[in-house]
Amino acid sequence: MTRTGAQEQQRRPTPPCRSPAPTTSTTLRRALALVGAVGPVGYLVLVTVLGLLWDGYDPIRDTQSELGAVDAPHRLVMNLAGFMGLGVSLLAFAAAYWLLLRPSWAKTLATGLLAVAGVGMVVVGFFPCDAGCVDVTVTERLHSVFSMPGAIGLPAAAMVSALAFRRDGRFGTLWQAVSFWLGLVSLVSGPLIAVELVEGGNGLLQRAAMWPSLLWLTTVSLKLASWAWQPSRRP
Repeated sequence: MTRTGAQEQQRRPTPPCRSPAPTTSTTLRRALALVGAVGPVGYLVLVTVLGLLWDGYDPIRDTQSELGAVDAPHRLVMNLAGFMGLGVSLLAFAAAYWLLLRPSWAKTLATGLLAVAGVGMVVVGFFPCDAGCVDVTVTERLHSVFSMPGAIGLPAAAMVSALAFRRDGRFGTLWQAVSFWLGLVSLVSGPLIAVELVEGGNGLLQRAAMWPSLLWLTTVSLKLASWAWQPSRRP
């Protein structure tokens, strides 16, 4: 190379460093995580709005399933957008969880629990409970049966995630502790509802058991989404 050519090359501006463009895989992972984040929030808003629209509905006394019961005024909205929508969100979160966390037996177990919970919630939408959710018909019994995977699977997945987060190495001690104890509290609340320990308070107990787990789901989903947007880093 001549001296003139070398001088011209030195005078050329250095092109700015650019981050690699997101790949299809990166976009898919982020989309799955965002669906997992939005679904629980949409469910909580929907349950609150439908309860306000139904004259006489008491969120302290009445369970969320009653919003989709055969006598509920907006049962189709609750069963389709509420239960089934939340189930799809759980399945999307399970996929993002599997794709973005580092391998471990705890990750595999938690993903399985999340998938079972998601499928259960989708199926629940096909079997609305009887009026007042009193166990009378076969449909009501099926509603109760398919509600259990979500009631058990999601909090159990949160508890197991404490170990999955520790193995992953990117979640701090606080994440691990909150996941375990929040899941445990939600799991223990289930039997209290079943035995009707607090008379007239089943709706409140159900929300206290379920809503913290949904908050955990949204929070973890947002963290996973932030990782998915960094294609240069391998999970």
